[in-house]
Amino acid sequence: MDASYPPRYSTLAGALPNDATLGDITAAINNSEAMQNTSTPLNPPSYSSVYRNASRRRQPMSPRQDQNVASGSSGPQVHEYHIKTGSKSNPWATLQVFSKCSADSGSSGQKVPCFTSSDSVQGALQLTLDSPQNINSISLSRVNRHRYQLRGRIITSSYEDGSSTFLDHPVISWSRSNGDPRCVSPSIEDNVSSRAKKFDGKLSGQYSWPFCFPFPKSLPAQGHEGGLPVPQSFFERGVQASVQYDLVLRMTHGLLRSDSKMQVNIAYVPDIAPGPSSILRNYAYSERSPLPGPEIDPEGWLALPTTVIRGRLFSDRMIKLRSSQSFTRGTIIPCHLSVECTDEQALDLLANPKSLAVRLLRRVEYCDDGTKNSISSSRGVGNADVNKLQTHTSEVERAVWLPTRSTNSSPVRQFNGEIHLNKELQPSCLSPLFKVSYYVELLPFECSVFKPSSSTFDDSSIPFRKEGASRALLSRQVTIATLHGEGPRPVPFTKPKHRKERKTTSRDFSSSIVPVALFQCM
Repeated sequence: MDASYPPRYSTLAGALPNDATLGDITAAINNSEAMQNTSTPLNPPSYSSVYRNASRRRQPMSPRQDQNVASGSSGPQVHEYHIKTGSKSNPWATLQVFSKCSADSGSSGQKVPCFTSSDSVQGALQLTLDSPQNINSISLSRVNRHRYQLRGRIITSSYEDGSSTFLDHPVISWSRSNGDPRCVSPSIEDNVSSRAKKFDGKLSGQYSWPFCFPFPKSLPAQGHEGGLPVPQSFFERGVQASVQYDLVLRMTHGLLRSDSKMQVNIAYVPDIAPGPSSILRNYAYSERSPLPGPEIDPEGWLALPTTVIRGRLFSDRMIKLRSSQSFTRGTIIPCHLSVECTDEQALDLLANPKSLAVRLLRRVEYCDDGTKNSISSSRGVGNADVNKLQTHTSEVERAVWLPTRSTNSSPVRQFNGEIHLNKELQPSCLSPLFKVSYYVELLPFECSVFKPSSSTFDDSSIPFRKEGASRALLSRQVTIATLHGEGPRPVPFTKPKHRKERKTTSRDFSSSIVPVALFQCM
């Protein structure tokens, strides 16, 4: 699908029989999905007792790393949502949504359908009308809302309930001008109102329409080849913004009866895969052996520039320490750190696992005055005020260091460590509408007898300097992926820090944003 144009959806194939099973519905959806790639015109809905079986098989689900999503069974998971006239009456409208897996809803805690970049949204709308009903129109839309719930913010008339809709595509659309629903399919692609006779009766009996459309992973935007990536579903306590996707069903009945509405929350997780590891690293993972260091496997590590740490030890001795860091991306982020100092006493005091501080920092960015400014800022045009970007930073995790073997006479100490990535960690997102970025940072030594001097922090290129976060000596952006890469999976050799031992911090503030290029570790 060309991302520069709006998504195209399949034409609905027709109605299901009254005694249709889940297998019949799945076959109908597969048949509808397969027919959209052919030029054969589709027939209007059929209400006979015989339903054609489709021979197209479902594509297998790709492996996933994002453990925030519950793994699904071999078949599709069925989520049903109903509309009833009264609390004791049977549902007269049922919306079925099929997904390969489910996710936890941040607001209600219930399981919701979850889709990835490669998935199609499949389902069926069923009406069971025991008595004739006056229905003027039926519409099912996929609505993506980026909500800005900012403390102390005054909501203007431009934003309904403090939210801004940036994606709204119809899936099913029918009105009386389209004609008899038993003769035409409620498709968004069929413009039959000009040639069909207006339907003046009431709806009665069984109606069922399957639908299938690919989840759009990008939005068309002028000046952006391939479009802008849509943000992932996001809801976390402590972050005053969220991203929510909904399936919205609305049926109008006339002046004397209020509309029937249903809003179904769905989750979206982008497909992100890390790059391949080096040959020596894959071999170490397959053998479950310690990783070769940078001197043996230079292709498996990314070397950061050497930094100099100046400070006072015992308030009377000047020292100079050199440290270099290399790391890679995986289910754990392996780190290698070398500390060099000609002062043997200072080296013994500072070069130990308790004094080393390497952290994973997360930065969430969103705009507090709608998506228009966010898109304009990404293009570098328009009158967008970058200072209106809101930023939330939090320390996610710290590295755990392994004991090392080194001679006391050597002026260099080397350490191997790992940053454990939580199973529920949000993936990286570079959408200009809602950004989630991660940084691996080297902090000064954490020792009561050592105080770094102000000249240690002269490098102004490192972010978060004036934003209240702890000062970092080195900072490198990394990507948190959702899929496993090629080769064996990383094998941890340490245990993650206990939750009470994690020095997590968070902070909200407004600031101007300096764009940082994406970096993907090997």
